Amino acid sequence: MPEQPGKSAIEVRGVRKVFGSGESQVAALDTVSVSIREKEFFTLLGPSGCGKTTLLRLIAGFDFPSAGEILLHGQDIAPLPPFKRPVNTVFQNYALFPHMTVAENIGFGLEMLGKPKAEVKARVAEMLKLVKMEALS
Repeated sequence: MPEQPGKSAIEVRGVRKVFGSGESQVAALDTVSVSIREKEFFTLLGPSGCGKTTLLRLIAGFDFPSAGEILLHGQDIAPLPPFKRPVNTVFQNYALFPHMTVAENIGFGLEMLGKPKAEVKARVAEMLKLVKMEALS
């Protein structure tokens, strides 16, 4: 789905996520709205327990919002399961591949798909350049 000028690639509109029921309800997110444009580098930053991971889980489809919409190029993806969403999430956790370099971690998925080494190396270099981290190649 190509981006239209001035439009958001991902738009979170009035999203609320409540855990628990009755008097023990806790609102992890309360009417959150965010717009992320195509190719925009986006970071969630905040203290522990403020809802960062909950929002990422909702966008990725690992959980569903109690209210609100999550749009991808204008289409509501909130009801879609994770495997039908063309989005990725990288959580802040060293448990994945701490024994590998940054470049090896970036190229891992392509290697698992059986891509040629030259293609993997080129794509890794491209991604590192995109985030201005070429020194880690």
